[in-house]
Amino acid sequence: MNKTLKIITLTALVSIFAGCVPAPTPKPPISLGSILGGERNNNTQPIVDKEYGAKPLNYTHSIRSYFLTKIARADLSQYKYGEPKRAYKRKGFAFGGDIAWKGWLVETSIATPTRTGRLLTPKPYMVLFSGEQVIEHILGYSHKLITKVDK
Repeated sequence: MNKTLKIITLTALVSIFAGCVPAPTPKPPISLGSILGGERNNNTQPIVDKEYGAKPLNYTHSIRSYFLTKIARADLSQYKYGEPKRAYKRKGFAFGGDIAWKGWLVETSIATPTRTGRLLTPKPYMVLFSGEQVIEHILGYSHKLITKVDK
C-alpha cells in the first residue's frame, strides 16, 4: 500500500475508536471539608486546629495507599494504627532549629509477609500528615527533630 492510504486508514481507525470513548461523568464539587479533612461537629463542618491544621479522619486509608509504593507486599501486610497526635518537626540545629513542619502524626506498625506468607516482626513508623495528605514517614517511634505535643 502506498503511504497516503496507510495514513488515511490509520486516521479513520483512530477517529472510530476515539468516538467510542464515553464522555467523562461530572464530579460533585469539592467542599471545604473534603479539602481540609479534620473532625466534624454535629453540623458536619470541619473542626480545624489553627496551628496544626485539620485532624486527618481517613488516615488508615491514606497510610495504606501511601505505603503501597514504599514497601514490598504492602497490600498483604498487617497494619496497626495509633490515634493522630499533634506534632512538629524542626529543620535541624545547623539550620537554626526553625520549625519545618507542623501537623498531625500517626504512629503505625506494619508487619510485612515474606514470599512464603510468614509475617515478619512489625516495623514501627511515624507518619506525618498535613490534613488528609501524607507528608513523609520516619522509621521508629522517636526522632531527634520530631516533637509530639499530645503525649
